[in-house]
Amino acid sequence: LKLLDIKNKLGVLVMFTRIKNDKVHELIMKQLQDVKSCLESFEDFMRITTSSMDNADALRSLCDTVYEKEHLADISLRQMIDSLGGAMFLPSTREDLISIGTRCDKIANKCEDICYMVVLQNFSFPSEYNSDIVEILSITHKQFDLLEQSISMLFSRMGDLMKNHSILDDIREYESQIDVYERKLLEKTYTRNMELAEQMQLTGFVSDLCDISDIIENIADKIQIMLVTRKA
Repeated sequence: LKLLDIKNKLGVLVMFTRIKNDKVHELIMKQLQDVKSCLESFEDFMRITTSSMDNADALRSLCDTVYEKEHLADISLRQMIDSLGGAMFLPSTREDLISIGTRCDKIANKCEDICYMVVLQNFSFPSEYNSDIVEILSITHKQFDLLEQSISMLFSRMGDLMKNHSILDDIREYESQIDVYERKLLEKTYTRNMELAEQMQLTGFVSDLCDISDIIENIADKIQIMLVTRKA
């Protein structure tokens, strides 16, 4: 009877632990969804900046939307961090998940910062930049989708991710593609006939836009380090 009682208690403990860990998974994916929603509104905002219409009101409205979604992503991050207190993870795993969550939050922060500065400066990209800007947005979106999948795999298929982390290499490949567009736009900027101040302003916005891809790549690197340090 005592052995049966111990087995029953262990079974309850395992079930309780799984529920707690599943809650962390649910909350970190919720945070990613909030960051993704912010990124998608940011994409809408940036596409308006590449149009030729007078759209100050639309930009300000979308800027407010990005701000609100960034705030929601902050809330989800805090909820995820709080949930780690009751989860049966090693301290190093908790630290890694907090690091991944806070780095994902930087994506939403960057989107908010760019929108705010565009509105304040009444900025728009020159028309010859438009197709490259749209392509950068498209690649960044694909890159984030892969990041979302890889983070989910940490909870559901970590063994598979340890054996084959090509998805992380694909994230890096997308970042390399964006680097090519960034160099192209910077070269175009410094061959344009304009004041140095305007060139610096354009450079800043191009670099900030491409920084989002760098953040995603850095998270992929963090995931790979997390996998390597847990191999037997």
